[in-house]
Amino acid sequence: MKKVRDKVKSANFPYFVRYVTVFTLIFGTMTLLNLQIMRSGIYSSVDTTLRNYSQNSEATVLAALRSLNSYSENIAGIEKDLKNIEAPLSANSEVLLFNEKGEVLSTPSHLVDTTELKLNLKKDFHKIRQVEMRTTFGEIESFREICFPLELSQSIEGIAYASVLINTNQIQATNANNEKTVIMVMTIFWLISIIASYYLAKMTMAPILDSMQRQKTFIENASHELRTPLAVLQNRLEGLFRKPQATILDESESVAASLEEVRNMRKLTTNLLNMARRDDGIIPVLETIDSKFFEDILENFELVSQENGKNFQYVNDFQGQIQSDKVLLKQVLTILFDNAIKYTEEDGQVGVQLYSQDRNGDLRIQVWDNGIGISDEDKTRIFDRFYRVDKARTRQSSGFGLGLSLAKQIIDALNADIQVKDNTPTGSIFELTLSKEGKKRYRGRRKARKENKDSHKTG
Repeated sequence: MKKVRDKVKSANFPYFVRYVTVFTLIFGTMTLLNLQIMRSGIYSSVDTTLRNYSQNSEATVLAALRSLNSYSENIAGIEKDLKNIEAPLSANSEVLLFNEKGEVLSTPSHLVDTTELKLNLKKDFHKIRQVEMRTTFGEIESFREICFPLELSQSIEGIAYASVLINTNQIQATNANNEKTVIMVMTIFWLISIIASYYLAKMTMAPILDSMQRQKTFIENASHELRTPLAVLQNRLEGLFRKPQATILDESESVAASLEEVRNMRKLTTNLLNMARRDDGIIPVLETIDSKFFEDILENFELVSQENGKNFQYVNDFQGQIQSDKVLLKQVLTILFDNAIKYTEEDGQVGVQLYSQDRNGDLRIQVWDNGIGISDEDKTRIFDRFYRVDKARTRQSSGFGLGLSLAKQIIDALNADIQVKDNTPTGSIFELTLSKEGKKRYRGRRKARKENKDSHKTG
């Protein structure tokens, strides 16, 4: 019972109910339509036969006179005059003739008990009815019946009306079995739809729950990152409040530390906002990009390197063109370059190298540094949000672990590929590869690399 209650209270349950309701309506409607079609068409051939007889009095009389001994002399004449008329009747059919008073003229029927049978002259003639009559075996069975006055070209004295009956018990039994089969099949499919609804509900909720979980984790991590600078600010401000006589010069260290934390918080909130925007989906606008586009970016990188006391080297051997998004590509390169600057020691070296792949004209970009480097364990997680490598690498950094995560989202949107390698003798290389047409050319490569890595772990 507890499991059932948990299922009912789960986020999947409302979707499960909706899917079950939809499938129930679909299969219920299909069942009713099938049954209605079957029931409406069950007597179609029988009714056609009855109407044919009602429109051909000669054929009707010819089919019935053979059972009338008192009218046997008339048969030869009718057969002679109506030699082209066929009057076949099945074993479950009967034609009864009546006089002007509605009294039956037939001898005891092979199908219907005629001993007390009398035609109701007030009936609507030429109208097909579903009736129940007693058979010669004393049982009550169902018949389709049509009654009509005879219109003969050669009148026969004493014969005025006819009634054609066809037994429908077998048809009804067959139709009942067919209806049971239809209901059983539809019930089976409905039960299958319940199982399908359960899995559809899980599939529907999976991305929603995943998004909610990522949002929850994101908020928790963001709160954790904001807690430290807020605590520092609070302590610093409380310290200043306790020293109302102190000058700004006396407390310059506390003021400087507080400003630094404000800058960190501003940087963090900016990154958080960028991440939130990117989570809504990145739709790149493909443009033609050539070597000149990268020259302008590299010149800016050189200025930034000088300001940060780093030696900057770059090589631009790319001479072709690619299709990509200029804004997003520039943002990725800026993040990778900023990461290299941030984690390189004073007077260290950072660099960017661009070149074309001879095989297909794709662009490969390497952003490198000669810093401490990244361990193999950290390489698998550096693109996760808020993940930062060991303290040795981050002791002089004020990063929040959001830049590379944002870069990875943009790279995926650009259908590109990124790898992290060790630089020789020290440092790291971030290698970005973009296809010439901006297509998803590197998905198979990433998958193969992941499978290869998993196999090494297993081994």
